[in-house]
Amino acid sequence: MQREHAHRSATHPSHSKKSSASGDSTTGEPGAIPWKKFSGRISYSSCNEDSRSELKALHIAPGKRVFCITAGGGRVLNLLHDRPQEVVAVDVNPTQNHLLELKIAAMRALAYEPYLAFLGVRPARDRLKVYKNLRPELSHAAGAYFDAHPQIVRRGALFQGSLERFLVHVARVSHVVRPIWLNRLFKFDDIEKQRHFLDGWNTRAWRFVGEMLCRRSFLELFSKDPGFWRFVPPEVPLHRRIFDLMHEYLRNHLARDSHLLQLVFFARYIYEPAMPIYLLPGSYERIREALKTTKITIVTAPAAAALADIPDGTFDAYSIADVSSYLSEADFGTFMDEIMRTARADARLCSRGIFVHRPLPPEHVHRVHRDHNLERKLAFDDLAMVHEFVVGKLQ
Repeated sequence: MQREHAHRSATHPSHSKKSSASGDSTTGEPGAIPWKKFSGRISYSSCNEDSRSELKALHIAPGKRVFCITAGGGRVLNLLHDRPQEVVAVDVNPTQNHLLELKIAAMRALAYEPYLAFLGVRPARDRLKVYKNLRPELSHAAGAYFDAHPQIVRRGALFQGSLERFLVHVARVSHVVRPIWLNRLFKFDDIEKQRHFLDGWNTRAWRFVGEMLCRRSFLELFSKDPGFWRFVPPEVPLHRRIFDLMHEYLRNHLARDSHLLQLVFFARYIYEPAMPIYLLPGSYERIREALKTTKITIVTAPAAAALADIPDGTFDAYSIADVSSYLSEADFGTFMDEIMRTARADARLCSRGIFVHRPLPPEHVHRVHRDHNLERKLAFDDLAMVHEFVVGKLQ
């Protein structure tokens, strides 16, 4: 039984060159994100992507080894649903890995309903008392972080990331404009009735407010996400693009079935049957059991540097989210080099790009046998709405 999860940092001297070419702010390379500026905060605390897309794309199964970007930790836990042999969770921001540790420790210790209460889905008065009991299960670094930031635990860690706190502002403004209308939108269980209802939504006033909230200047000021729109061409009106994508999604999917839209308009989960996979009652026990057998290694390092310490032919699947949006051209090339080197035969890749996915490095285009039909289907159905996918088998 693999109860303990390992921790390491990819800083071995033999890989110092690769470490600096993997998105680390110390390079000074044009286009690199200054990660150290953001390393003291939790940027993402919930699971804002739809991990059903990764599960469809990656064909995870017992015996498989998976490389995964940590982010809010929910993606890692969701992938445990299909019970891989091992998951290596990597993030350059140590606080994201601290949050994953907290979620794992709580899942191991708590039954379903107390877990929801501890994370903040449901009300609770004793989160710090629960944390005190979980504290011995955390690494020294993770424990020190939450000891120094007890408000994150007390308020419910699931909604304390920078993005989630930004969405509080979005939800407040939206409810000032149309509170009753939004409440009605999220009660529909019939898509035809929701479409008819939407016909009365797209007024000039609502579009003005919606587009204002999606402008680059507003997003830059409040979300403070360094890579969100980085590869969207400047001539593309970002505010209109986001607004139109949301409307297109709502014409084909029920609003309440998107846990992301619940966060956008309510800053919390109002319809629990549509929460992320690991927070659903049926999946919770399955994933909790998987924690007993799946080896989880948590690595704090740039993605390519983490892979540089991995032997050739290790992984069967790569869930890399939209990490490419945050890397310079050279960093992205190095990252793809390491993915190809560490991939087993017929390993699978699932990568996201916000609005557009940057082109694969020319030397790797022929080595990713892309499933364009699945890419289009995932882009259409994924509840995050704004992603373009690269999905395929590595050769």
